[in-house]
Amino acid sequence: MFVSKKENKSFVCSECGFKSVKWLGRCPECGMWDTFILEKEEEKRPDAIKPLSVDEIKLDNFFRIKFFDNSLNRIFGGGLVKGSLVLLAGNPGAGKSTLSLKIIEKLPDDINVLYFSSEESFQQIKMRTDRVLKNKNFKIISSNFFEDLVNDENLLNSVDLIIIDSIQMVGSERIPTIAGSPTTVKYIMGELIRIAKKKNISVIIIGHITKDGSVAGPKTLEHLVDVILYLDTLQNENLRILKSNKNRFGSTDEMAIFKMDEGGLTSIENIDKLNLSDSDRVGRAISCTVEGSMPIALEIESLIFYSKYGVPQRVPTGINIRRMQMLVGICEKYLGVGFGNMDIFINVSNGISIKDPQIDLPVIVSMVSSFKNKIISKESAFIGEVGLTGDLRASGNLDLRIKHLENIGIKKVYIPDVEKIKTKVEVVRIKNIKQIKEIL
Repeated sequence: MFVSKKENKSFVCSECGFKSVKWLGRCPECGMWDTFILEKEEEKRPDAIKPLSVDEIKLDNFFRIKFFDNSLNRIFGGGLVKGSLVLLAGNPGAGKSTLSLKIIEKLPDDINVLYFSSEESFQQIKMRTDRVLKNKNFKIISSNFFEDLVNDENLLNSVDLIIIDSIQMVGSERIPTIAGSPTTVKYIMGELIRIAKKKNISVIIIGHITKDGSVAGPKTLEHLVDVILYLDTLQNENLRILKSNKNRFGSTDEMAIFKMDEGGLTSIENIDKLNLSDSDRVGRAISCTVEGSMPIALEIESLIFYSKYGVPQRVPTGINIRRMQMLVGICEKYLGVGFGNMDIFINVSNGISIKDPQIDLPVIVSMVSSFKNKIISKESAFIGEVGLTGDLRASGNLDLRIKHLENIGIKKVYIPDVEKIKTKVEVVRIKNIKQIKEIL
């Protein structure tokens, strides 16, 4: 009787390199848990790479893949860099998979795409593709095993972009642990980096996020990728905001706005129409912020009334609560407004979250307007950071902000007392917040 020889396998700890003939949950050498992976056969080491000086490195015209969409080009820093790894994260239902199809739709026709899905079957992807995409053909793999993606060398040599949906559901035959475990994710990410850099393939990885808003999985996942994008739902449930949290090849302050409908996601280049109302109102002030290179006009709304509770409420939406409390104190100190026993609610239009200190002035104006029941003209706008002494300070992009406000029909702009600015709108310069009393 013929008895087949048992295949020799060994497992190695990914932390310390300790080897074992069988898989172990805990490494006896370093004490780490869930770190054993199946040892690879030794590969022939390539010839040593010679160092190059910066002047010797040439960038050809195709180093970035340009999209037929200004919003996507802006958020990626001018286009998708070849050989880069992009992490796209967001809440369930935000539209991550739909956005990945929009990315495919806006690519040039000569870019070959491989869509690797660990969550949907071939038929499910086909149904979604027929609804969202028009006249776009690309290759699809539906599997939960990483080896189905990387074992076909000819396939990898024929693609320019790989989209993985999603990384937390991809396992490996070499890793005995479940898909999404730290060891599995680290191994897969290491292999993806090697493939992307060696074959100059761009990789977009879709990831889940936890309850606190961070990316699920080991922190290593965020460190290894080149770009991190977050997709979120705005107050208007049909709107999605895509923000760059990390970008080695561009600005991290960029953002893009999309509208979700039956046909997928549509870029919105002019969000000002959605942010601004068309009438004069109490408790409303218009301003302009800048996200990366994109100026955005927005409304700051305030609602102030006597509190019916023992402790007055301070509820901001879109701005930091500590910043709001500081501005409340400035109003009481320098404008003589008593907010002590009043509830204060502040809202940024469409639920956009703003960290820009240049919206201090419009926040104060909207609060005082609501308190005094004073109407603010829809043709006036306010820009400026307010210090604890009540003095106003200006930062960069003031020219860009005023130019954008001029383009949307603003007639008067209140700004800090800075150098002369060329503009057709009426400019009112303010040195100290006390001058606001003349307006209100």
